[in-house]
Amino acid sequence: MGKQTVLIVDSDHSIRHWIREYIKCQPYHVVFWECCNGLEAEKYINALQPDLVFMDVKLSGKSGFEVMESVQHQPAVIFTSISAQDAAKAFEYQAIDYLIKPLTSERTRLALQRFDQWNRNVGKTAGASDSPVSYPARILVEKGHRLTSIPINKITHLKADKDYTWIHMLNGESYLSTTGIGQLERKLNPQYFIRIHRSYIINIDHIQELYRDISKLFVSLPNAIEINVGRNYLPAVKELIF
Repeated sequence: MGKQTVLIVDSDHSIRHWIREYIKCQPYHVVFWECCNGLEAEKYINALQPDLVFMDVKLSGKSGFEVMESVQHQPAVIFTSISAQDAAKAFEYQAIDYLIKPLTSERTRLALQRFDQWNRNVGKTAGASDSPVSYPARILVEKGHRLTSIPINKITHLKADKDYTWIHMLNGESYLSTTGIGQLERKLNPQYFIRIHRSYIINIDHIQELYRDISKLFVSLPNAIEINVGRNYLPAVKELIF
């Protein structure tokens, strides 16, 4: 995977050591950095802009998920945990993989292979950057035992529900997609759809108003929908204000 910067975040020194030594035995050219808590992880990610982060879900200061919400640089991330409890949530943060401790050579190898594939896909996307990206005008969603076609421009917002996503329409109808919100975000035109919260994507064409209530900013959408803008997503919303 060429020369890459890898950050390993875990309170357990033995875990950090194991990951580092395992990768050293693979045919990769890597610069390693390590830290042991969420506050340090946030600083390291923003300062170093690593290509890959191995990060424990349960960290002191900030959890692994809170770190990914707060950082400006978005690296590829492989979450680790002592249980599968947070696996579904991890993929809302577009995780490359989720490894359960104790770590094994085989699962770590597969995780690195997924990172390699992710890198290749990113490279292809960059290589094709001169070509216009095409986004669908309609998508197919489940309705009962059938698939129904809905127009993208009639979607008002999307709401994450664990590893599923609710798609809400201008006419008040809603559809449950088995695809996570992170994956759907990549399929939607960013010119119209923006993330305003870890659990919400909105269609800016359907914003009715923005208002502030004490210290929080809210977006009003059709059908009496009001969504609190997450603190880390405020810059994207402020770009809409002239």
